[in-house]
Amino acid sequence: MGKHMKRAVLVCVVVAGLGWGQAVVAQEVKFGYVDAQQVLDRSKIGQVSKEQLEQYVKSRQQLIDADEAELRQMEEEIKKQASVLSPEAQREKQETMQRKLFTYQKRAGDLSKEVQEKKAEVLKEFNKQLSRAVQQVAERGGYTMVFDRENEGGAILYAKAKMDLTDPVVAELDKAAVKGDAPAKPMKSGDGDSSGKTP
Repeated sequence: MGKHMKRAVLVCVVVAGLGWGQAVVAQEVKFGYVDAQQVLDRSKIGQVSKEQLEQYVKSRQQLIDADEAELRQMEEEIKKQASVLSPEAQREKQETMQRKLFTYQKRAGDLSKEVQEKKAEVLKEFNKQLSRAVQQVAERGGYTMVFDRENEGGAILYAKAKMDLTDPVVAELDKAAVKGDAPAKPMKSGDGDSSGKTP
């Protein structure tokens, strides 16, 4: 292959490369971000999700409070009766209280685990609906990628305000809530197990 031929092939490759680069540049890459915590706080679906969780936590806390009150009452009785009870009777009362305390600690641990599981379940459902809303807003606006701007420890350190899609996503979720795609209404404080037994 002669020098002229090599130079011609090289020029063709460079020109072809430039043409490919221009095609990529011509395709618009559009980024946006959403503050998921703000969507949770401001959207109707997010508020219902938070209410569900708050009601659940409240119902579980009532069980713990009842156990604590019973333990305090037992402790007061032991103190009041200390002078009239025999050492054997005092020991029996102390042992009964220790068993109650052990049961209380176990139930408190179980209820705490239940609350964490409920929180994960509620947030998982909310995140599914959030993802759908983000996808719809992104597709309408022609966004290539949408990031989650976390309030603490987020990866986005700076972004122009016009890239913020939080408001349109809140509006999209609220539209879904009006259509009836919102999660179930929060349970009443009487819902759940209030019998004093761990479900």
